[in-house]
Amino acid sequence: MFGREAEPDPRPAAPPSRNRSPMRKGHRREYAADRARGSISFSERRARALVDIGVFGAVSYRDLCEARFGGHPHTTRHAVNDWIREGLVTETRAAGPKGNPFKVLSLTRKGVAKARKLAAKRGMDPRQTIRPTRIRASEASHDTTLYRACRRERKRLEAEGAAVRRIRLDAELKGAVARGSESARLKNGRRAADTERRRIARELGLPIDDEGRVLHPDAQIEYTDAAGRTGRVNIEAVSGNYREPAVKAKAAAGFAMHANGPAAARLLRRLGLGSEKGSWLRGPTDRDPAALEL
Repeated sequence: MFGREAEPDPRPAAPPSRNRSPMRKGHRREYAADRARGSISFSERRARALVDIGVFGAVSYRDLCEARFGGHPHTTRHAVNDWIREGLVTETRAAGPKGNPFKVLSLTRKGVAKARKLAAKRGMDPRQTIRPTRIRASEASHDTTLYRACRRERKRLEAEGAAVRRIRLDAELKGAVARGSESARLKNGRRAADTERRRIARELGLPIDDEGRVLHPDAQIEYTDAAGRTGRVNIEAVSGNYREPAVKAKAAAGFAMHANGPAAARLLRRLGLGSEKGSWLRGPTDRDPAALEL
């Protein structure tokens, strides 16, 4: 997630197997074959996955499987079971928009401490927020969508030679603006509060609309491009119940708009914002129900 290049596995390739039968998806021999082709190690996959959970607070089991474990369910199950035994991760069930259940992973306090150390070793911005998150059933579907949206933007940035350094979620951004504004109000009144609110918004790369309101994204990626310059991408995961004026305002402000479900995809297309192929962020409950989460 945070721009570190995959390194070749220094271990020698395994000798060819005498078993000519096809391998099941996610089987340990299939994963070993991937490693022989130069994939990253299992321990590094685990480390990056744990940091991802800490950064986003809530990540669906299946999304993490696809993003960090090459889509191998048995390897993912092995990692998750280890984390649970070590007291680093909790696994809960949530429901999607149509009531379909899916699994969500979050960190314990012990897991947060571990993830912070792993993030520091991997060159992340030391100001990166990693904290335990209380999963609310009503918000789990939207919260886990952010991981998919940021993953899509990360791939685009990496293809352009950029490296992701920090990710802020909406709660962190809103808190920074609110604290600074309130502190200025208590000292010097409302006018000073408004001035400070605008200053902080500019500093954080948050646009302000014509009525003076700060537009907060669902997530913000901070990156360093190939030339060493820093930049930001504001990301919005649009749900089907969003109002058109709000969607238009954020799109006009340059937000990267991603549809959370088919209703949202139709909304973006209706507004002329969903022309990009694959704008629908298909989640764990949108996929083949026969593909069970282990």
